[in-house]
Amino acid sequence: MNYFSKNIKFLREERKWGQAELARQLNVTRDNVASYERGSIPKLEVLVKIVNLFHIELNHLVERDLEAMPLSPMGAADPGNERYHRAEPNEELTLESLQKLVKVQEKYIRALEEKIGAGTKGSH
Repeated sequence: MNYFSKNIKFLREERKWGQAELARQLNVTRDNVASYERGSIPKLEVLVKIVNLFHIELNHLVERDLEAMPLSPMGAADPGNERYHRAEPNEELTLESLQKLVKVQEKYIRALEEKIGAGTKGSH
């Protein structure tokens, strides 16, 4: 399942930002942020900004329900648990490495869509 739209809203609200403030941080319009929260996927350059702004791994942003993974009081995962935690800023994060991640995510999403489509056809 793709949790991107839910997670972007959760992360924005966690910082107590309105859509306009997140838009300013990402250098996009408020309407763009609203569309991301409704399910649109931003351009790769914006994804890079989001990952860096929130210090989060792209696969966590897309594949995990961050709201359902409560933070410890220190804002990090409890040791040994698969709970949401902010990744440390990674200075080696490059556009090329994110492009590779996005390609993997696109394949994953297509496979899920095909699986869902096959399940839907069988239920009619």
